[in-house]
Amino acid sequence: MTDTSRDRQREATRQRLYEAALGIFRRDGFREARVDDITLVAGVSRTAFYFHFPTKEDVLSEMMRRTEQPICAAVEALPADADLSQVLETVVEGMNRVWQGERDLIVDAMAVGLRIESGAPQAGLKALLARRLEAASARGVVTTALRPAMLADLYLLGCMSTMVQWAQDEGRSLHDALTAATGLFLDGARNGKSHPKGNGANGKS
Repeated sequence: MTDTSRDRQREATRQRLYEAALGIFRRDGFREARVDDITLVAGVSRTAFYFHFPTKEDVLSEMMRRTEQPICAAVEALPADADLSQVLETVVEGMNRVWQGERDLIVDAMAVGLRIESGAPQAGLKALLARRLEAASARGVVTTALRPAMLADLYLLGCMSTMVQWAQDEGRSLHDALTAATGLFLDGARNGKSHPKGNGANGKS
């Protein structure tokens, strides 16, 4: 077997394990999910599972990484001079699209995500938002009290905390919850000299 064939086989096994694990997490709950059940569905050994995912949390880390990719693509597709409100609205739309059907997984996934984001270097969506916030700061519409990288951290951590709360609140849509959190972030991040508060995620900035 060539290296390329082995790589394809390895990736196919990883994908089967990933899909099987998410299915078992949704069925049984993350904490109750058993690796034996995951490997049974995937048709591989326990050794194969631990080769690809050292812990069950690593499956959720992979989920966070994969679900971030289309959101990053949507943000990158915006014009370089797009209003910050448009950028964050794009993030809200992407998060809502990805997570609105994952209420049962969100608490555990966001707990993993919070640990990743709090210690991770600037990369992925965090890095994209930091660059957009830096541009907004250069235009004088965002406070310079905190560095753009710190503002990006605050926004993403706030979104993840909001999703955890939403998962336990049946009375509100995820989109509405994220839009409200984004509005609060924008109210705090805007340069108050020129931008009135209270416009939420749709305000010009």
